[in-house]
Amino acid sequence: MPVIALILSAFMGWFVFWLIRFDGHEVIASYFSAAARQRRMQRARDAEAKAAVRSVTEARDGALALLIKLGSVDHAVLPAAERLIEDAARNVFGYGDKLVEHRTFAEYVARNTPSFSVLFRELAPLFDKQLAADERKDLIDLMHKVAEAAGGMTPTRREMLDEVQARLLPSKAARV
Repeated sequence: MPVIALILSAFMGWFVFWLIRFDGHEVIASYFSAAARQRRMQRARDAEAKAAVRSVTEARDGALALLIKLGSVDHAVLPAAERLIEDAARNVFGYGDKLVEHRTFAEYVARNTPSFSVLFRELAPLFDKQLAADERKDLIDLMHKVAEAAGGMTPTRREMLDEVQARLLPSKAARV
């Protein structure tokens, strides 16, 4: 036991010597400041990734961004899906003359959001607040059509649609 105490006291002595004489306290401080800097940078990256989607204030713009993101999962949006999205924006969402403005904004949001899940998670409260149950069902049906037109139902698209259905449809309607 005295040998262990002697070894520990020698270790503690060298540790204190290192802290004082060899600027060990600066090494420790730089380690903690680097960790804090990393956390700050990660928070800034997260905020930047969500900034575009948080600027969406209307459910129609959010739905258009979701459709674009869904259509461009594995590649650029195919022409068939492009036409379907444009027809939906013009006829279902009622954009008409302002289609280019809303389409550009939705493309910006879809492109600057890191993933479909982040985009949907940020937009889900907006959909809950602004869309009725039948409008949510129509949105999911439209998403299925876009997924088929964009190259078929891939496992990735299936996961996306399952996530949307689980969140937007009531449990009874989701089973149907």
